[in-house]
Amino acid sequence: MQELSGSLRQAAIAAAQRLESAGCRTWLVGGSVRDLALGLPAKDADLTSRATPEVIERVFEHTVPIGRPFGTMLIQIEGEALEHTTFRSDEGYTDRRRPDSVRFGETPQEDAARRDFTCNALYLDPLRDEFLDPTGGFADLEARTLRCVGDAQQRFSEDGLRILRMARFAAALELEPAPGLLEAASSATRALEGVAGERVRDELGKIFARRNAARAIELLEDCGALGKLFAPWQGAPLEAIERAEAPDAQPPAGCGLELGLALLLRRHPEALESLRPSREERESITGCWRLAPALSALAHGSRATRIHAARSPGFELALRCTRALALSDAHIEAYAREIEALGPAGLHPTPLLHSEDLAQAGVPRGPAWGRILREAEALQLDDVLPNREAALLWLAERARHNP
Repeated sequence: MQELSGSLRQAAIAAAQRLESAGCRTWLVGGSVRDLALGLPAKDADLTSRATPEVIERVFEHTVPIGRPFGTMLIQIEGEALEHTTFRSDEGYTDRRRPDSVRFGETPQEDAARRDFTCNALYLDPLRDEFLDPTGGFADLEARTLRCVGDAQQRFSEDGLRILRMARFAAALELEPAPGLLEAASSATRALEGVAGERVRDELGKIFARRNAARAIELLEDCGALGKLFAPWQGAPLEAIERAEAPDAQPPAGCGLELGLALLLRRHPEALESLRPSREERESITGCWRLAPALSALAHGSRATRIHAARSPGFELALRCTRALALSDAHIEAYAREIEALGPAGLHPTPLLHSEDLAQAGVPRGPAWGRILREAEALQLDDVLPNREAALLWLAERARHNP
């Protein structure tokens, strides 16, 4: 428990003390215990005990029923939000997402049997610092092995998302799949058909947020998951994904969801919509695909053309994508430095002309106004019109010869 960050440790101990007073011994479980066992910083502190949602609401003042039918409640205590899930066993996964029915249990051993991987079925008592390992997960971690709890094919068939989780844990934690694990995943890829696109996107986001994302993608390719999700599959750009990571970050980080998807689906753009991206994600990624092949030509265009392109959604992503694909050149890099030096003010300078200037110059209201303002902006960006005085003189001449 001393390895857990101060605020999480205090909150977990306070919650466990309250539940113990109600007759429910409580355990930290899952990712936090796994990360502590690996000597990594724990990002959360999920709890489990025999306490049902009704007991949680009675014991704690501030709770949120984020998954009440499945025993999951959010507890707000000591300035932290902790998830608590009642010991349970699951039956049936008709929708490939949630169990058809759950039965609340009494012991960690019952709870461990329904979890996905042995490394996620580790339990730590916050009050006694006692460690419980019902499925041999600690030995698997020592052996750097990723293993399913129980029958691997059954685990993957229950929820196809576990195939993506397999790849994420193996890559991020540098674990080798246990013998037969990839084969079990391969035989269960049909389960991915029932997984919602949002869940796939979120899991890919977690993969691309961590180091060794290329390894995770390679595992998904090897077991046929990418071919099932994005058929027909033409191959993953593993070297590009590896180059796109940020190994110098602290801690080492992946390339991020948008760049990861831009690289992964570059040859499969129609697959993006199946992941239900947000509007911003869609605009950025599709903008990247549009701009990346044109960056070299844009770098040789006029200053106004270069700036207009740099304003487009996906421009920065296109630069990163081009570098990851090893397609950048000296002209593109000079273009990138130019845009960086301009900064927001240089990319979006205050316009020299406005609608009222056109009215005063006697330009009839209509479509011509938009054309003239766009012309003026292009000349401003090209430094042909350096100031407002020059712009007004240009407008007067423009209005006189092209009313």
